[in-house]
Amino acid sequence: MEAIITKVLAWSIGLIHFFAFSGIVYKSQIYGQIPVTEGEPYGLGDIIDLFFAFSVASLWLLSIISALLLSIMYLKENWLFSIKTSVYSTVGLMGYFYMVGIV
Repeated sequence: MEAIITKVLAWSIGLIHFFAFSGIVYKSQIYGQIPVTEGEPYGLGDIIDLFFAFSVASLWLLSIISALLLSIMYLKENWLFSIKTSVYSTVGLMGYFYMVGIV
């Protein structure tokens, strides 16, 4: 069970950073080129941006739950690892939303 939770945690952290980087590149390079229909408040570009934000937030939640399960079930062996991975995934989440706000 520990191996499965560790794999889920590792994959979710990797995917957080992949989607965060892809979302930042999208927002800075492609978002401005997608037109919005006149009279509409949102366009296709906003839906794609929402997809990136939802993906990063969902994967962050999955990583936090996995880290919490890992630390609860195997407290003596993995509490420091769980804290490090939680911080690493949170940095990815906060960095994404900060960078998207700047771009």
